[in-house]
Amino acid sequence: MEKKLAEYKCDTNEATCLKLGSEVAFGYKGLQIQLFYTAGNLSTLFKVKYSSKVTDTFDCVEADDVEGKIREIIPAGFTSNTDDFISLLEKEANFKPFGTMLHSYTVHNEEAEQLTYQIHKADISCPGFQEYHERLQTFLMWFIETASFLDIDDDRWDFFLVFEKYNKDGETLYATVGYMTVYNYYVYPDKTRPRVSSQMLILPPFQGEGHGAQLLEAVHRFYCSLPKVQDITAEDPSENYVKLRDYVLTKLCQNLPSFDADKLHLGFSADMIREAQEKLKINKKHARRVYEILRLRATDMSDEEKARAYRLEVKKRLFGPYRKNQRELAKMRKCLRPEELVSHMGQLDTQTQHEELEKSYQLALEDYRRVIERLASQA
Repeated sequence: MEKKLAEYKCDTNEATCLKLGSEVAFGYKGLQIQLFYTAGNLSTLFKVKYSSKVTDTFDCVEADDVEGKIREIIPAGFTSNTDDFISLLEKEANFKPFGTMLHSYTVHNEEAEQLTYQIHKADISCPGFQEYHERLQTFLMWFIETASFLDIDDDRWDFFLVFEKYNKDGETLYATVGYMTVYNYYVYPDKTRPRVSSQMLILPPFQGEGHGAQLLEAVHRFYCSLPKVQDITAEDPSENYVKLRDYVLTKLCQNLPSFDADKLHLGFSADMIREAQEKLKINKKHARRVYEILRLRATDMSDEEKARAYRLEVKKRLFGPYRKNQRELAKMRKCLRPEELVSHMGQLDTQTQHEELEKSYQLALEDYRRVIERLASQA
């Protein structure tokens, strides 16, 4: 049975195996913690293996309760029996994605095969989804260090899921690729503000194939179609998420009339703010970043005068926090003793500010050029 399970893992999409070995567990030799998930329904096989274990009787010490800690994370309903799990694998053809399909797309893999993917929107009213989500969100614990579980009883949560659609032995099956959760906040008097939570994950076997961009774009397009949506934000976005968002929002905005290449050199305009908000639910801060990316693409940086104009335009935005520091310094001069003022002056040194400003500008250029290169590769 172990051999058969390994064949499922290696030769089909029907099982995903995790071997968790990054944490140190005391009291075991040859410890292996194995979790197998069926690719669609995420039915779970949980097994702990080891060659030897310390015992109270002979070693006067107690081994870590590894199994108990994992059981706190994975929901009830898993099996530890390989035969039972094989039976669940054979029922995967019965699994169908939850919710409504929003988007379908194809990706060519290294073997020149065309793979089909679907993005679905679901909520807790979908039969069986709550139990599926309990299994799905366990992946956060294995792959995202600061992750925590959601309480999804609140009907303001929306869930966006990516599935691979494939055929095996004449049957259509689906494999879970990744997902994103969005909470719909109320905005006075009659609007909502969808906020992407920190729970966005593309599973490792599918990373680097563009699924994150497809998912985020599909989410934006969905909310853009809803008149009650004010704008779309994110909760504590990671650096990687910001880079992904830069690409998606720039791709969406590049065809808006206010972002035409011949208008970019005139500066960030009220028309850009209005059109990005009304048509794509993009707030002013994000629209400004998109403008800077598109203006860089339209600027001949080998022309010293044009490059200088662009640099000053970006630094004008980046200088905002430093300008705030200068105002704070002016207030300090009025209320602090000389010795206290000296200590704060070191933190607000003008030369240091200029160096930090230049560093921020160069980092922004790196990020912007990466987006421009990706847009060109997808054209």
